[in-house]
Amino acid sequence: MFRFSIHKKIKILIIFFFLTFFNNSYAETVSTDVGTLTTKKTMNEDLTVTSSGYITCDTDGCVTLNQAGLTVHNSGTIKTIGTNQNNTIVSSKDDSNVFNYGTISNTSSNTAIRWQGLSDSDGDGLSGYIYNSGTIETTNAAYTIRILTSGSAYKIDNYGLITNTHSNGQTIYLTDTTGVTINNYSGGIISATANTDSGEKGAITAHLTNTSSNTTINNWGTVTAAHDTIVLGDTSTINNYGKIESVNFSDSPAIIMKGDNSTVNLYDGTLLLGWIDDGTDVSASDAKSGSTLNIDLCSSYYFKVVGTWTVNDNSECGNLVYSGGFAQSVSPLFQSVADEIGVLRTDLINDVYDFAKDKMENDESFGLPLKSYTKRERGKSINKFASNANGFAFGFPSENDKIKGHLVFNFLKNNIDLLNQNIKDETYQVGFFLENLNAKVVFGYHDYNGDRTRLNNTVSGGKETIKQDHKSFSSIIGTQFSKKLNNNSYIKYKLDSNIEGFFNHEESDHVKWQSRILGQVMGDVTYGWSTLPKNKFKFNPELTLGYRTIIDGKNQKYTFNGNKKNFDGGVKEDFNAKLALQTNYSFNENTNLFFNTSAKKTNSKQETYSLNIGFKSIF
Repeated sequence: MFRFSIHKKIKILIIFFFLTFFNNSYAETVSTDVGTLTTKKTMNEDLTVTSSGYITCDTDGCVTLNQAGLTVHNSGTIKTIGTNQNNTIVSSKDDSNVFNYGTISNTSSNTAIRWQGLSDSDGDGLSGYIYNSGTIETTNAAYTIRILTSGSAYKIDNYGLITNTHSNGQTIYLTDTTGVTINNYSGGIISATANTDSGEKGAITAHLTNTSSNTTINNWGTVTAAHDTIVLGDTSTINNYGKIESVNFSDSPAIIMKGDNSTVNLYDGTLLLGWIDDGTDVSASDAKSGSTLNIDLCSSYYFKVVGTWTVNDNSECGNLVYSGGFAQSVSPLFQSVADEIGVLRTDLINDVYDFAKDKMENDESFGLPLKSYTKRERGKSINKFASNANGFAFGFPSENDKIKGHLVFNFLKNNIDLLNQNIKDETYQVGFFLENLNAKVVFGYHDYNGDRTRLNNTVSGGKETIKQDHKSFSSIIGTQFSKKLNNNSYIKYKLDSNIEGFFNHEESDHVKWQSRILGQVMGDVTYGWSTLPKNKFKFNPELTLGYRTIIDGKNQKYTFNGNKKNFDGGVKEDFNAKLALQTNYSFNENTNLFFNTSAKKTNSKQETYSLNIGFKSIF
């Protein structure tokens, strides 16, 4: 009796376990081609279609979700064919979900996915959810995804393609919804490639009269349509970091906010083709109110804006001019890093001076190839840049008995990459290293040529190129001296000034930069340790701590479309730390190989790496 009771209890526990934990685990899996269905597939459990699975329907409501909380996982194909057959996946049950990794298609009529009247019953804040990294498409239907009368929020996360190729195409269509969020991530495409010009046809569209509210679109990918790409209702928000395109941009808007109190936020990465509209001409009613355009771009831009908007510049990267239906700004990114480019040149001159010290003591000529790479990828867009400098320095002993030192020449080519600019800087420097005064005096001429990209939603491609060409002169004056601590270690001090004068210059016919004298000082202290010179291989690491600051010319004045502006952005001072390694390998008495490398980092997250190689052989 006892053994039987134990076994019976175990069976009861097993049954209870399965009833409790696997009550919702039943699901149908399709892993083959099931053929063409002529009656709808009504689901009372989850549906999984594997990568080899294929469901074809010649009927309305191909896959109909019949209970709340069901999920379709599709890695294969679910497709509707035939004539006037509506809705490939359809649900009016709460908390429905679709995860698509394959293809969901309707080549017949109406939608690929249709949700209507859903509410949030499980308390997760969503009435329904769609994830797509595959393809959701319609080719002969008005809608691709249609959401109607939701009780609470919906969410669509797109990493793949959601498209409609029909002339009545409305790819994602919202009717009387509240709180829909659409995230179109990098690489994601939402498109209506053949839609005609209408207020209810586009890539993402709200119903003309039963307008949806509180819709949020976050776009890092591409949203494109032939006309009227995004049309939204009241209190809606677009946060754009990617491309929003009206293919017929010359006579069609890219964005229409046809309700009241809506907001468009444009961030770096934005590319627009087609104007921004407040929706008055679409709804054919009184003018809308409360529309706000916030521009947070470090790129230059020229945007057509139609209707009544409040336009704000949130970028700290320039100055907005909004008049005559256009929001415009010119990017002063080069002015934000001009001081730091001057510091990089000073650092290279100091590298040459360190290399030349031994040569000056022996009245020897020298040559030194130079290479330096600088980047700042983090922080605000106004401060991001990359600088790739290559050059060659050489020097000759001075013939003046009163002044012991070298006449020095330096040639540099620097490629400067900014968010919307690429500038080539050719530098020619000449000066003296004065050994008996522990000083350096170097003068430079700098020729800047490059391109500035301006975003323009009225031209093909959404942007245009403006040529840059300007000049400057500079001086580097400094001193350095060292103190030995013992036979191997020492402390070295440097104090430098860098002054660069930029000339007046114009870019195109809309901006003129005024002359600017940019002056700064920098100083550092270095601790170094070196092996004894008698060794064949000389090993010399150094640690440097430094500081620099602008003392003059912090602001760049310019005229933009007849408006006087002033720019004072950028990193005006910073602290830095630098690790360097200088080596000297003697093959024999008359042949040496010099190899110097360093890594420098500032508190403003700028990183600089340099590599200088020299070779000397006396025959």
